[in-house]
Amino acid sequence: MANDTYPDWWITNQKIRDELNLPEYDAPKFVDGRYTHTVITRLEQEHGCTISLIGIDTRYGDDWEVRVDGSTVGRIGRYRNEKGNTVYEMTSSEFCQLISTSFQG
Repeated sequence: MANDTYPDWWITNQKIRDELNLPEYDAPKFVDGRYTHTVITRLEQEHGCTISLIGIDTRYGDDWEVRVDGSTVGRIGRYRNEKGNTVYEMTSSEFCQLISTSFQG
């Protein structure tokens, strides 16, 4: 894939990895292989909100918070795969359901 098809932040991450002789960068994904940034962007547009995956004072292995417009709506586990890239321990469908459920109520 040509560099012009990747977002700027992706290219920056890969340049850093190249400089440090690390494996190729791959953006965070859900366990089903879908990129979190594409799923989150679609959900934000659909619901008119801001979605964040955030860890505050966490250590490796701790769950992170899923926030919608700053309010915590759930938690999500994560780990680094063999190449050091982040994988969130939820399918994209489960994540979409979590976000949709946060608007019901």
